[in-house]
Amino acid sequence: MMSGQAFLPSKEMSFQTVMADRERLLAYSLSLKKPLMVLDLSQVEQCDSAGLAFLIEAKRLAHEHSLAFRIEGVTRAVHGLAEFCGVNGILELDV
Repeated sequence: MMSGQAFLPSKEMSFQTVMADRERLLAYSLSLKKPLMVLDLSQVEQCDSAGLAFLIEAKRLAHEHSLAFRIEGVTRAVHGLAEFCGVNGILELDV
């Protein structure tokens, strides 16, 4: 189920995009009406290690602000890299 208030990162989660996404994520986290941070990855076509680091940072930010955290719409590109890098458990990713 996709949330109406979900954060949509760039279609290419990479070294080139994560800094801008991080700024948008900070603004998003401050605008939340519910204590829940949802990232919708359904539009992500590419993901590199910087993209995975961004997801881990998002989870840390949610914890820091006492927000529940959920990732939705995990694409195979994200899931495959997360599995290869061994961070599926940290991010609790489901395909």
